Amino acid sequence: MLILPAAALLFLFTLWPAFQAIVLSFLGEDPFGRGRFWVGLANYAELFRDPTFFRTVLITFKFALIVAVVEVALSLLAAVLLQYSVPGIAIFRTIFFLTTAVSTAVAAVAWGWFLHPVGGVLNHILQWLHLSPQGWLTTPEWALYSVAAATAWQAIGFSTILLTAGLQDIPEDIYEAARIDGATGWTVFWRITLPLLSPVLFFVSVLALVRGFTAFGQIHLLTRGGPSEATTVWIYRIYLDAFFNFRFTYAAAEAALLFALLIVLTVIQFRSLERRVHYG
Repeated sequence: MLILPAAALLFLFTLWPAFQAIVLSFLGEDPFGRGRFWVGLANYAELFRDPTFFRTVLITFKFALIVAVVEVALSLLAAVLLQYSVPGIAIFRTIFFLTTAVSTAVAAVAWGWFLHPVGGVLNHILQWLHLSPQGWLTTPEWALYSVAAATAWQAIGFSTILLTAGLQDIPEDIYEAARIDGATGWTVFWRITLPLLSPVLFFVSVLALVRGFTAFGQIHLLTRGGPSEATTVWIYRIYLDAFFNFRFTYAAAEAALLFALLIVLTVIQFRSLERRVHYG
């Protein structure tokens, strides 16, 4: 009874719409707006015949991997650095967490200003170093990496907090015993810190990969899938097909496939990585 209100909201706004989307993916739409009809797997068959879909899948995998690797690596580095007991360390921890508090729209505006091809701060720095400015958001070569960096940056604060909590749970006695045995800082990190931090690190990695596959706001606000569809990832393609091409059943099939892919990838992560996780 206590969890019933939360369970009802979860069912009403998450589970039921997801079920409706899956059912919608098996329907077709009358071109004259006279309703929908059952077509079975026709939407999925059309999707797999579309060569642009596979290009979108490759772009999505590339984008998600960049986001996950950058987010986990920088979060781990930040968490390790924030472990040092120096004056004002609480302020630095707050600053790192502020990236999570910033809304996606505000973050996108800030990154757009930072990466602007003409007056952007990054290009000014490059010119000061006598290097050529780049079209970070306007060229296919750089747009995907730029948006991935902005996406990873916004999640670094949350991941850093999780990893910091994991580091604080490691008993100091283990570090003291290792130092007495003559272990160096690098050895302590690889032999003690990483194995004992692996449960939290595994959790953060799963979240980061899912976040990379479902990122939408940064792409919509910074590049709108361009230039030349270089940043049209899977979830943005769903948006375009549904609300610009008005192919709602086709977009529902794309969404159902993305949902299935995320489940498969999560299972693979648990099967392949969890065996390397040390609990307790």
